[in-house]
Amino acid sequence: MVILETLTGVRTTQEAADVLGVALVRYYVLETRALEGLIAALEPRARGRVVSAERESELLRAQTEKLEREVRRYQSLHRTTQRAMGLPKAEAEKKPATKGSKKPARRRNKTSRGERILKVLRSESEGAGPEPAKQPRSG
Repeated sequence: MVILETLTGVRTTQEAADVLGVALVRYYVLETRALEGLIAALEPRARGRVVSAERESELLRAQTEKLEREVRRYQSLHRTTQRAMGLPKAEAEKKPATKGSKKPARRRNKTSRGERILKVLRSESEGAGPEPAKQPRSG
């Protein structure tokens, strides 16, 4: 309030410094800061909500998780489509065996269920008739 009184001419700068209990040089520093604040307050502001760095980080993290789920979904759809069409599997990276694993690796069928069905359907369409079903191994 004292600075505004000085700017309007009601008080002198020395009187304002005395009222505030500061040296004249310090008063000028305070007056400069007050004017800078006044000018900054009069500047036009950006419309809308200001996003904090923390909020932006949360939004980016959520977006990353969503995109990772989407990638896994598309990978699954890709594998399913490949199996349905009878295409060979892409070479996957082999995981290194862990030191503590005592069980031998489980053998997997080289052909997927879809590939076996497709083979039967093709043989039927050629007139060869269905192949005999394999008996599951016990054990």
